[in-house]
Amino acid sequence: MNVQIGGATLAVILTGMLIVLGVNECQRGPLNPDIADDTSEEQKSWLTVEHRIKRSDPALTEVIRDQQALIVLYRPDAATQASEPWVDHMLRVVGHGLAALNGAPGGKQYTQVTIKARMLVDDDVELVYDMPGFDAIKTRQGGYVTFASMPRSMVFSREALTQAQDYCRGPSARGFYPEFCERVLPPKAPE
Repeated sequence: MNVQIGGATLAVILTGMLIVLGVNECQRGPLNPDIADDTSEEQKSWLTVEHRIKRSDPALTEVIRDQQALIVLYRPDAATQASEPWVDHMLRVVGHGLAALNGAPGGKQYTQVTIKARMLVDDDVELVYDMPGFDAIKTRQGGYVTFASMPRSMVFSREALTQAQDYCRGPSARGFYPEFCERVLPPKAPE
């Protein structure tokens, strides 16, 4: 089958895509925060990092810094938690937040990011990422989410771990997040 698209049709399609992308960007607000002129360069850099992480998704509610490490609080609203399995949503949001950090001016100085998530109760999921490996993976298709699914360490409450294991037993989860699911699921007994 040979499909040909005329120039006018292609222009309409591209214009539509640009409008959708533009509307989405406008809804998230400006790329850089409003900063007073008398703010130091270090403070401008920090405010931009914080703004871009929070801008990437409203579920990333707070960013706390400690020299070269960040703690980011992930707090999805109840409707998000009820509409889809939390593992998939959390890893996508975290991936975009890490990408926003990596792309922000001054963002690469932060070498470790800890995500403290509230799935059932406060901080019942904790993921720790070493950021120096981010550049090597971000160019792959789905690289942000792939990186998000490979934290250096993971800590779960018993209930959150049970939910993650239930999710990872599904066939699509292992296809999208093989590294994450391999670490979450108990090892198989030898046959």
